[in-house]
Amino acid sequence: MIDYKPLKIQSFVAVLFLTETPSDAPTSTVVHSDRAEEWVALGHGSVRLWFRPRQLPARDDVVSAAKPRILLLGDDAEWTAARGLTSLVNATPVGYDDSANSLTLYTSIVGLPPVFLHKDCRRVVLASDLCSLASVSGVRLELSPTGVVDLGRIGQPLGHRTLFKNTTLLPAGSKVLVSRERGIAVERAWRLPGASPVDWKTFLNRQIDAFTDSVRRMEVTSSVLSLTAGLDTRTVFTTLADQNRLVPAVTMSGVNRSLDARAAARLCRAYGVSHSLVTIGDRFARGLADYVQEASRLSGGLASLRQAPEVYLYHQLGGSFDARISGNLGNQVGRGGTEGVSTRRAELGILSPALRDASTEAGHWLLRQLYGSGMSAIEFILQQEIPFSSVGNFSIGNHFAVQKSPYADRALVETLSMRPVGGSAPSGSLIKMRLRDLKHRFFGEPESTSFQRSLLQRLGGFAAAYPINYGWRATGGVSPAGLLWGAATFAGMAVQKWRLDDGPLSSTIERIGLATLHDFRRSARWLRQDLRELTLDTLSSRQVLEAGIFDADVLEKVTAEHFGGREDHHETVAFALDVALAHRIFCSKRT
Repeated sequence: MIDYKPLKIQSFVAVLFLTETPSDAPTSTVVHSDRAEEWVALGHGSVRLWFRPRQLPARDDVVSAAKPRILLLGDDAEWTAARGLTSLVNATPVGYDDSANSLTLYTSIVGLPPVFLHKDCRRVVLASDLCSLASVSGVRLELSPTGVVDLGRIGQPLGHRTLFKNTTLLPAGSKVLVSRERGIAVERAWRLPGASPVDWKTFLNRQIDAFTDSVRRMEVTSSVLSLTAGLDTRTVFTTLADQNRLVPAVTMSGVNRSLDARAAARLCRAYGVSHSLVTIGDRFARGLADYVQEASRLSGGLASLRQAPEVYLYHQLGGSFDARISGNLGNQVGRGGTEGVSTRRAELGILSPALRDASTEAGHWLLRQLYGSGMSAIEFILQQEIPFSSVGNFSIGNHFAVQKSPYADRALVETLSMRPVGGSAPSGSLIKMRLRDLKHRFFGEPESTSFQRSLLQRLGGFAAAYPINYGWRATGGVSPAGLLWGAATFAGMAVQKWRLDDGPLSSTIERIGLATLHDFRRSARWLRQDLRELTLDTLSSRQVLEAGIFDADVLEKVTAEHFGGREDHHETVAFALDVALAHRIFCSKRT
């Protein structure tokens, strides 16, 4: 049994040198400094490890070179000394044995926090993020045609690909051993237990017990809760309130308060807990060019404009919290749902033929693989759909704070093997998925098949009676006022989908506050107005032009039409900016 707590880390890099190791490689010491960004270096042989602790260890906690040490990337809520190194949902434990010059790690059951693998002729590199990976001496990243096409066609690379050649996302739920003798060995370490369906009452009680225990074990000191109008965070909020462990909450909103912001503020007022509103407005727009580039760097090139508000949120919080609690995985664990079914569908004609020709797949990726991946539908969602779609967002968040969620718990996830047949299993139909999401927003989940609604009814109080999403109540029925707000929010969603907030009706829509009632993002306007100069300068830079990423003539035509207001090419221009920034940040210079 391991008799000490693991050391929580922000990031790590491990290198297996395949050729002679550098004579100046760090030895097994701890760098003591008041600066949180200092790296700790371990090892003197072929396998070396560098990591950044969340907090620098005290001098009497220097890592010993004589015995293995456990490091933990992510949340330590699931960790127990009896378990030692094993598969967890919200963390990646890393064991380094200097005496054996080897490293063992277990990737998260859902692949988040991520671990990346890079191979070349001289080294094998494992890293918690692509910024750290790119900083390794001698590593040179190049754009992957297939990864780039995936980003444009779907919105994220698939099949454990990244945007870069020879660089992959390690499979979720895997055991990884790195040593001079064996090189790198990856084997599957976790699978959902075999199906053993029980009746719905038993199943829901098991989920409720696992969830409440997960909340109870979660360390909430110096944490902030991302609170919305949705079911997932409402269940977290209400359970924390029942345990007398509520924490300050935060919500992002546009200048006109969104439905999420209104609901979160009302809940916090009722329970006497602090609520902060981070407004995505003029101040955000003025610094948008910087936030976009930081988002690209921290997301591994996957998202610049899309994740800029996330970066802004953490800047506004200013490091006042060490952890962010969310409802992550609530959709999957509670309803068997997916992260989303929409695809990007950028115009791939802007790419050079060398990249464009990598496009060979057709049809909707999720529907095609949901029942043809060789694993159960829920396993596919947990271990592939979640990491592929969320790796950029999670990587940004993990840079600033520990990402916590009581749904990210192994005992709770494994209750899914007991789910009764039928109910809310994922559908293989795109239309059915969208209709199901709409039904959930307006009318909620049946108490007979939802542990979240059942738990809210059991706990009661204001949070159970206050409208959820577009107006339904956990206690039953629909709130008339909530339904009106929900209908207006749905209209706002349609306004954004059809880009009406960026056209002739934009001033009217702005005045009535419809544009940001559903979503604070004004991406179309931000790209066309606030990011025009950055976008055109980046796409026409020598670095990008000489890289041969784009068909220059086609790209020039598309950008001229878009910024000239003659035709809407938002997704295509945003995609071009993502790729160009990724090349500039990761392929053209040191990170």
